[in-house]
Amino acid sequence: MRAQMKVLTALLLLAAGLLSAQKAPAKPAAKAAPKVAPKPKPATYEPDLKLWRLELGPELGGWTSDREVPLTVKLVDPRDPNPPKDERARRYDWEDEGDEGRYLDREDSDEARPSAAELRKAREEREAEVKRNAWRQRTLKVWFNGEASTRGLSVGRNEAFTLTSQNGENRLEILEPDSGLRIVRSWWVSTSRTRLRILSVQRDGEYSSGSMQILEPDGAIANQGQRTPSGGRMLWSDGYSHDTPPPGTYTVKWTGGWRGSRPARVRVEVLLDAGTDQERRWTMERLMLPGAGAAILGTFDVEP
Repeated sequence: MRAQMKVLTALLLLAAGLLSAQKAPAKPAAKAAPKVAPKPKPATYEPDLKLWRLELGPELGGWTSDREVPLTVKLVDPRDPNPPKDERARRYDWEDEGDEGRYLDREDSDEARPSAAELRKAREEREAEVKRNAWRQRTLKVWFNGEASTRGLSVGRNEAFTLTSQNGENRLEILEPDSGLRIVRSWWVSTSRTRLRILSVQRDGEYSSGSMQILEPDGAIANQGQRTPSGGRMLWSDGYSHDTPPPGTYTVKWTGGWRGSRPARVRVEVLLDAGTDQERRWTMERLMLPGAGAAILGTFDVEP
């Protein structure tokens, strides 16, 4: 009987082992982690300067009354592999100082600070980007009304600047030395500012009979209430004005008036480019006798 019990116990243990072996699923073999290929470095772009374009806007030419001329110049490469987009305006001074500066004032921020390795990696990526785009940095040579200057710009980006025109003719020339591209523009400006004024001045309230005349460089005479071909105006109040006086010598004359009047001293003041650093003044004075006819008070020169 005891032997039978041992056999039965052994059979039960064997059956339990077989059941547990059937319930436990076989573990799959672990897969090897895939190998990540290193990211290839982008090749340095070599531009073909013969294909470049130099663009200027807006178009210049003809006549205008605006002295301030806002312009945009752009150097375009039609084969540019990655044309730059418009940049947003900087909000903080430290935005151009790299990623290190972005976390200077963020002690209260929930954003985690990057590690030294992350900052070094970001810096290396920026340096590599600068090297790849080094070909974009160019220098323009600019001549405006005879004054030479230089302007830096990046290929594909608009460079904005403003010119202050002079009265009369203006000439702008822009050269990109590497490609040889050149733009030349000329335009004329006639502003509302009156460049030349000539006024008669009364002495101690004394009225001088007669009238003023202006002989312009081309021989035209400005009389009362008349306008000369070049644009000079003589007003009834004995005042002469010219917005864009032609260069040359001007002659100021005065008629003596009627014979019944008394001798009087006439005084005339000439004002050129008032309110500027080129302002000039002339004062002309003479004793006029009644009925003596026209007399020359003086002359002055207007330079281009």
